[in-house]
This record gives sequence, C-alpha cells and structure tokens, in this order.
Amino acid sequence: MIDFYSFAPEIFLLTLILISITLGVLNKDATITINTTGFSLLIIFLIFKGHSLYQNSLFSLNTINLILLSKIILSIGSIVFILLSRRSLKNENLFRYEYILFILFAILGSFVLISSDNFLTAFIGLELQSLSLYLMAAFNTKNLNSNEAGIKYFSLGALSSGFLLFGISMIYFDTASFTFQNLANFSTISEVGLALVLIALFFKVSAAPFHIWTPDVYEGSPTISALFFASLPKFASLIFLFRIYHELNISKIDSLNYIFQLVCAISLLVGVYGAITQKVIKRLLAFSSINHIGFILLAIMSYQYMSEGTIFFYLIIYLVTIFGVFSVILNLRTSEGEITLLTGLNGLKASSRSKAISMLVFLFSLAGIPPFAGFFAKFFILSASINEGLYLLSVIAVISSVIAAFYYLSVIKNMFFNESENELLLDNSKLSSFIFIFSALVLTLFFFYPDPLINLVDSLFY
Repeated sequence: MIDFYSFAPEIFLLTLILISITLGVLNKDATITINTTGFSLLIIFLIFKGHSLYQNSLFSLNTINLILLSKIILSIGSIVFILLSRRSLKNENLFRYEYILFILFAILGSFVLISSDNFLTAFIGLELQSLSLYLMAAFNTKNLNSNEAGIKYFSLGALSSGFLLFGISMIYFDTASFTFQNLANFSTISEVGLALVLIALFFKVSAAPFHIWTPDVYEGSPTISALFFASLPKFASLIFLFRIYHELNISKIDSLNYIFQLVCAISLLVGVYGAITQKVIKRLLAFSSINHIGFILLAIMSYQYMSEGTIFFYLIIYLVTIFGVFSVILNLRTSEGEITLLTGLNGLKASSRSKAISMLVFLFSLAGIPPFAGFFAKFFILSASINEGLYLLSVIAVISSVIAAFYYLSVIKNMFFNESENELLLDNSKLSSFIFIFSALVLTLFFFYPDPLINLVDSLFY
C-alpha cells in the first residue's frame, strides 16, 4: 500500500501548481503571493513535522536529515527566486505567470529526485526538472539567443537522458532491481550501466567534460533563468549524486571511482582555464560554476572524514554567493538594457559603492580568499580530501583556486579603479538590494560568528 503521507511535500507542490494555473489566468501577480505563502508554510511543516514523513522508510537517519534539509533549502531558495523573478521579468517585458509554473515544476522534480529510493522515480524527477529548465532557457521567445539556448539545452539534455535510461536498463538487466537498497555485487554490465548514469548526472550538474552546454545556455538565457540554472536544480542534482555515491558504495568500485576522480580533476582545470578569457559576465559565471562543481565532487569523494555536513556547508555558502552575485547583476542596467559584458562593471564603485563592495565580497568568497566564508568552505574540503589520501586532486584544487583568484581580482580591479564606459541606470529594487547586502554580510560575518551554520550541519550529520 502506498504511504501518501510520505509524499506530502510533493502533493502540496502539485496543489500549488494547480492553484497557480487557475488563478494565473485571472491575475498573474497573485501567483507570486500564493506561492511565496505556500513555500513558507511548507518550510514550517518540514521543520516541525518533517521526520514523521519518513518514519516508515528504509532511509538512515543521516539520509532523512539530508533529504529534509535539502527540501528546506530548496523551499527558501524558491521564495527568494520567485520574488526576484517578478521585477527582472517585468524589466524585460517577459512577466507571464507561466514562468512561475516552470519554477514550481522544476522544484517539484527536484523534490522527487532528492527523496528517490530507486532509479525510476529519480528519472521522473530529473526529467520533470529538466523540461522546465529547457522552457526557462527559451522563455524570451523574441530573442534568437534565448531560442538557441533552449534548443541547445534540450537537444543535449535529451542525449544525456538517453544515457541515463540506457544505464538504468543495464543495471536492471543485471540485478533485476531499480531500488538502491537492493543493488550490490555489481558485475561488469552493472558497472557500465552505473557509469552511464553518472555521465548523465555529470551533464545535469555541468561537470567537465560534459559541460559543453553550460556557457552558451547561461549566456543566451534570460539572466534570471541563468540564476536558477546555477542554483536550485543544480543543488538538487548534486545531493542526488552524493546519495548515489554513498548508497551504492561507488568508492569501492575502482572503475567508477576513477571516473569520479577524472571528472573532478577536469572540472577544476576546465573551469579556471575557460574563465580566464571570458568577456561576458554570464559565461564567466558558467565556467566559475564548473570549477566549483570540481570542489563539490572532491567533497563527495572525501565526505567520510568530515561527514555530509562538509558538502552542505559548501553548497549553502555557494548558494548564498550565487544569489548575491546575480542580485547585483540584475540591479545594473544601461539605457540599452541589462549589462552583459564584464566591462559593464567598470567604475561600479563610482556608481554604487554598496554594489561594488558586495561584489568584492562575493568574488573574494568564490576565489576562496580569507576571511570570507568561501575560504573556510574550500579549506574544510581540502582537509577532508587530504585525509582521504586524494593528494593529487587536492593539489589541482589549490592550483585552480590560485588561477581563479587572478580573474576574480581583475574584475575587482576594474570595478574600483577603471572608468565606466557606459552610464549605469541603477535599478534599485529594495528586494535585490536586501538580498545582496544580506548575502555579503553572511559571507563576511561568518569569520567572526561561524557557530549557527557549523552547529546546523554538525547537529544533523554525525
């Protein structure tokens, strides 16, 4: 018998979708209020009643905590993103209630993916998420670059889905099971199947060399969509990738662990190498995200020494930073529209000191420069990886951070010491301003008061 109570968050999201479809036709602004209220209620429910959802499941306590914290983070991020999207889409004359529906479907897919205990439900969640992302990439139908981004994302995404299905079918052929708990003693066929599954997941999180779609899709998509691609769906896919690595004991399968290490190393190097020559802001952030994926893969491989909390700590800091960076970018416009080139940030200090200082904090944190939170996130991962014996990957990670500091510092130099080439029209949205100022304070004050975040991850994972 199906325990529908364990699917309460997903059923609640589906209800929100149906309400949004009904009311969005009449009043598209109402969908913003309804969904922010709905996600707020969902957060409260997950905090106080979340554990009761999985009391009859076969998940360990650590896995239950991981699933619940992931859903809470996704819900908080969804509230922030929905509120941000309204102003951004209206600036581009793109505000339609369908966009909110895409967000909801993507988050619903992410919820299903995170809490899956077998490959079939994981596939459904991943595809539900992905289909929404394709539509968000091509949402600006009057822009050829947006159309191209959507088609490229869809075509390459369909290819990765084929890899995923083929891998799942090979695993089922060998083990006669889709459920993670029943998968063990893999033969060569299962190892090849799992390799194909990992390749599909590497594509979803834009790990190199499966990153080819990332810079073009980020650049062509509406900026608010690029923020979504870089944050919440990627977070969900990384959590599922961690569960696959942990629950199927990938570390004990030499061939698959070798693939993991190889992809980690390539991501670290390609991310920094590709970013050095970029002149477009969103392409720079795309390659930066590839480099950070390398760090997260390193954390996944060495979690035994620092618990799941290491991964969550890094992901939370990364999400805060990405939301902060995009909040600043969405707040900067010229008479021709949003700024797209890095030169558009030149002289930002003269136009808006708060935005320039916030961007400095975000870029320093992304580079891993102390005393900002990004430094401690990378330090914890490197400590765990050295204890795990991953010395070569640790060295590559350090080298990539040094190279990354070069192009981050060059952007900071341009913001504070170069003259502006275009007159910036500061779109001083109070919400955006609050988000980037709050994010900058979190990253800065962590050095002085790290207890809340560290205690959170320590109390949930052991």
